[in-house]
Amino acid sequence: MTPPRWMWWLCCLLLWTACAGPEVRRPRSYSQIAMDSATAGCLRNPACASQVGQDAILPWLSRAAVRAAEAAAVMRLWDAAEVARVEHVLVECAKRANLEVNDRMLGPGQRTSRAICEEQVVDANGRTVKRGVLLGNAKHEAALACVQQELGKTDAGRFSLEPRYLRDAKMGRTRWLDPEEVARWLAAGQFFLLTGTIAPDVVLHALGNPLQVQRVYDFKFPCPVTNFPRWDPYPDGHPFAAKEQGQLYQQMLKSEQKPQLVSPNFGVTE
Repeated sequence: MTPPRWMWWLCCLLLWTACAGPEVRRPRSYSQIAMDSATAGCLRNPACASQVGQDAILPWLSRAAVRAAEAAAVMRLWDAAEVARVEHVLVECAKRANLEVNDRMLGPGQRTSRAICEEQVVDANGRTVKRGVLLGNAKHEAALACVQQELGKTDAGRFSLEPRYLRDAKMGRTRWLDPEEVARWLAAGQFFLLTGTIAPDVVLHALGNPLQVQRVYDFKFPCPVTNFPRWDPYPDGHPFAAKEQGQLYQQMLKSEQKPQLVSPNFGVTE
C-alpha cells in the first residue's frame, strides 16, 4: 500500500532539519582561524592563482619567513667557520707584526732576548721604559693595522678595533663610546673622561652593533717571545685595580665566549 502524501513530506522535513542543524565540533584554535582567513582572502585575490603549495594557502607565512630571513641577514652574526677564519688572520697578523717590528727596531734578523727586553730606554714622551714595552706597543699597532687590512675588505661593520666601552653605573649597563667622541676627548687632553673604560684589541659583534658582542681578543707580545702570554691584573691606583683584564672584559661585554689572547708563538689561548 502506498504511504500517504503527508508522510513523504514529513520525512523530507526531518532530513532537511538534520542537515541544517548545529554542527558539533572542537573549537578552532587561533592558528586555524588565521589559516582559514588567509585561505578565504587568497580565494578572493586573483594574485594567489599564480602561487602553489603553502604560499597559496598561507601567504602571510611566506612573508613572515622572508622578514625573518632578512632580519637574520641584517644581524650577520659570526658562525663557527667565520670565527675560525678570523682567528687564523689574527695569528698570522701577530706573527707578521712580531717579525717586521723586530727587523725594524732591532735590526734585520734580530730577535728578542731577556737582556734586550729589560734594557732601559727613553720613549717618544721622554719617559724611561723597558725596551720590551716599546717593542710591544709597536707590535700592537702593526698587528691592528694588519687586521684592518685583512678583515676590512670583507667584514666591515662586523668587527671593531680597540672600541671603548664604559660601565654606566647609574643605568646598570655597558655603553659603547663613539670613536669620534673619544678622539675629540683625546685631542683636547680630556683623558679623565676615559676613566673606567676598557678597550679590547679586537671585538667581533653583530653587524653595526658593537654592543652585541660575540668574541673578544687581545694581542699579547711577550718579551722574550718564548714567554707564555697571560692576562695581567690592573695596577694599583687604576679604577679596576687587582682585577684581571680578561675577567673584566667578560663581565662588561657579556660575550658568548671567554675573551682570548693572541700571540705570535702560541696562537689563540685563554
